[in-house]
Amino acid sequence: MKTKTLIALLTVTLGLAVVGTYAALTHTGTDTGGPTPKPAANAAAPAETESSARVNVKALAANLEFLGDKPALNGHPVLIEFWATWCPPCRASIAHLNELNKQFHDRGLQIVGITGEDKAVVERFRARTPMDYAVALDADQALATEFQVQTIPQVWLLDKDGRVVWSGHPMELDEQTIVRVLPAHYKN
Repeated sequence: MKTKTLIALLTVTLGLAVVGTYAALTHTGTDTGGPTPKPAANAAAPAETESSARVNVKALAANLEFLGDKPALNGHPVLIEFWATWCPPCRASIAHLNELNKQFHDRGLQIVGITGEDKAVVERFRARTPMDYAVALDADQALATEFQVQTIPQVWLLDKDGRVVWSGHPMELDEQTIVRVLPAHYKN
């Protein structure tokens, strides 16, 4: 009797895991009109985090539609975050990014939150949830594709020359890592 109960429990658990995995992998945001990266509590750093990897920040800014003022990215360290309004871990990281912006913006750091969602959806979300850093739309998700975004939220920290110095989940980014990329006259 115990064996049958154990087998039944394992079968149900396995079935739920398969359904949950399928749902996560095939999630389509109803507001975005297409597939979006799945949320992850801990996004792995991609291979491009080697210091030789570079991002052309001028081209990056040209391919985005900024909601509000377009930040000065050229010659500045930049923190790029890929996120979505429907993603709970993304929403949870906003306060952390607001704090980083408050702490480091005047010291040269530019933060840009990038989403592939519809402009109206993002504007409604921002009306309820303050985001103190730049927010931009990657409508065709070309930039997300270029960065090979597999999970969100995901951030890339670039130095002033566009070299990728760190990548991962925004909540794992520490102040010491940011300080390393600040211009020398802002480090103290």
